[in-house]
Amino acid sequence: MKTLVLNTLGKEALDQVNALIKDKEVEVVDTSDMKIAHCMGCNQCWLKTPGICAINDDYEKIIKKLVETEILWIVSDTRFGFLDYKGKRVMDRIMPMLNMTIGFRDGWMRHELRYHPLNVGLLYKGPADQMMMEDWCNRTAANIGGRSLGAIDIDYNAKQVVDAMEEKPVVAGRPEHLVIINGSPRVAKFSNTDKIIHSFVKGLEEEGVTWELHNLSDRKLWDAARDAFLRHGRILIAFPLYVECVPSLMLEFLSILPTGRQVPCQLSFLLHGGMDEGNEFRLAQRFLQGLPAQLGCSYGGTLIKGGSFRIRTTTGEERAKMVAPWVPMGKLFAQKGSFLTPEAERFIGPEQYPWWVRKMVSLLFLKKVNRGFEGFAKSLGCTRRLDDKPYSR
Repeated sequence: MKTLVLNTLGKEALDQVNALIKDKEVEVVDTSDMKIAHCMGCNQCWLKTPGICAINDDYEKIIKKLVETEILWIVSDTRFGFLDYKGKRVMDRIMPMLNMTIGFRDGWMRHELRYHPLNVGLLYKGPADQMMMEDWCNRTAANIGGRSLGAIDIDYNAKQVVDAMEEKPVVAGRPEHLVIINGSPRVAKFSNTDKIIHSFVKGLEEEGVTWELHNLSDRKLWDAARDAFLRHGRILIAFPLYVECVPSLMLEFLSILPTGRQVPCQLSFLLHGGMDEGNEFRLAQRFLQGLPAQLGCSYGGTLIKGGSFRIRTTTGEERAKMVAPWVPMGKLFAQKGSFLTPEAERFIGPEQYPWWVRKMVSLLFLKKVNRGFEGFAKSLGCTRRLDDKPYSR
């Protein structure tokens, strides 16, 4: 089987990579000097130009190699106990390998494959959480139809593992002002996260809580977002699930923040995604539980809800109905001061659909949804099948 290694560490890890990857047909691609942008979340590779990314950069060379390989290894440094933004960036851009259309595979709701299954493994340096890395490999490989090759620590030097559960001063009581950071790479106009935030803050306003919003999709606004993060004591970061965890753009922003702060802070999260089942979000939730302590903050919980992709494809009353449940959750946050409540935990919905629901959803609901995707794609000017394979020979 052909093996592709995407090395985001460059020459510093090359000897270790060559020693660990012994497949006969192996190609190592050094991505450290390649021009690779963060995924914008525009979904053009699914809905307008199926299988082809809207970003014209060096990643197209990687996609062309991926359609000819069966084994993929990512070589990455780690920060916050997870892939750093460079490693996550090359994985976030893998979306053209999947289709927009949804089905059930191995008992779970997943996007359908555009080409063939990929087996995925990770070689990493730094203070990673080994169990989290293994879980990420399992989930990522399953979503692209393959099996996990595991996560291997290639840092042979002594390293200090970050204690993500270190106690920080707790910020208690009702918030008076909330700084909200939209961590979605998608510009606000087309961002589901933005629409969810503006529904959520209606609940804050009902309770007299003021708020301010900073969008990471515009790098020119990063200095203001960083300043607000350091000056205020209540921060909420909202973002969509990206390849099993945090978008690489958001990871890059977090990497420029200092680890210490003078103002005690509670950091909470609002996490959403296209799939409905709660299990889809559990790895990201676990990562977020340990993240605040590494930024000098206490953890205020994570509010999670799936099914958000359809927000973008609806308008008017239908869209308003989809985002309406976030309003009472904003009110609850204002009253309780965090998402560490039974109501917030129940908000996530079912962990997994039972078999009879999966059957019913497959026969009725998903057919309608997939037809809706096809209609939405045509409205965007798509002239090809959504499952087109542009790089097949």
